[in-house]
Amino acid sequence: MEYKNLEKWHDILNKCIRCGYCFENCHIYKITGWETDTPRGKLTMLHGVLQNDIEPTDYLVEKIFECYNCKRCNSACSAKVDVTGLFQDAKMDFIEAGFDVEGTVSGTNPDICSRCKICISVCKHEARSYDEKNDCIVVDKAKCQSCGCCVAACPSGAAYSRIGFGLSQQELLEQLEQYLEGVS
Repeated sequence: MEYKNLEKWHDILNKCIRCGYCFENCHIYKITGWETDTPRGKLTMLHGVLQNDIEPTDYLVEKIFECYNCKRCNSACSAKVDVTGLFQDAKMDFIEAGFDVEGTVSGTNPDICSRCKICISVCKHEARSYDEKNDCIVVDKAKCQSCGCCVAACPSGAAYSRIGFGLSQQELLEQLEQYLEGVS
């Protein structure tokens, strides 16, 4: 497999000293507790891929796509590695190689989507578009930064974020209800 976008990061992956400052601020790591969910763990896996020591699998690619692009890992990095930029390029290569994983990328339920295209207009990353031929909203998984603007703006509730990381509408409402029960 050729990694035309990821290859330019080869030297930068060697710059990472694996200190672990990045994972202290990682939301996904705080939820799962797994090293493979930390930015450091993902960088280590990508280093292995570029060295041809590791074959990319659905599991590995899923881990790379599980990122909310908050960039807190970038801010915490003592080696000044652009972690999220590196992940972005890796995503493009993996999509080009035919991997199709969910990650934290937003989605659209076509059964309840009204095709109002509000989600397209609010997406500052230009990750959403309208496919006229198939009459549906399409999400470019490489461009989606998992910010949730589309989810918040969707009047029909068709735009969604993945459940399991504590940030979907359903999970946030449950957390709010639990908090309010504890206050009263």
